[in-house]
Amino acid sequence: MDSWHVMSSVVSVLVGCAIAVVIIGCLWPGDAPQRVPSARRTPPHRNRRPRHGSGVLVPLETGYPASWTAWTCDLPRAPLTLADAHQAMRHHREHDCARKRAAFATLIAAGRMTPDSSRRYRWAEPW
Repeated sequence: MDSWHVMSSVVSVLVGCAIAVVIIGCLWPGDAPQRVPSARRTPPHRNRRPRHGSGVLVPLETGYPASWTAWTCDLPRAPLTLADAHQAMRHHREHDCARKRAAFATLIAAGRMTPDSSRRYRWAEPW
């Protein structure tokens, strides 16, 4: 066997290994399937972690007013409007906090929402 045969055999084996690695890489599952129902998945903007100092300061007059009031979990200083209550319920749907309870009470008082009797155990106050 001369040197060309040896070299072609080595190159053939390396190419075969490379093809096998590419095929396995294409067939390998990338991400595990999510087992959470689609209604409970978190939105993409909640998955990202904010980097401190990278935010852009926007004056309050230029933004949508309801989006500025619903980010904290504290009790609201003033009674919530319907738009603020809807926004607070959207932002705080994953957990139970004082702002979500105030928004829930506002929506019930306005007749926009009916409390579910099977979920009363979740709230600190009876409705």
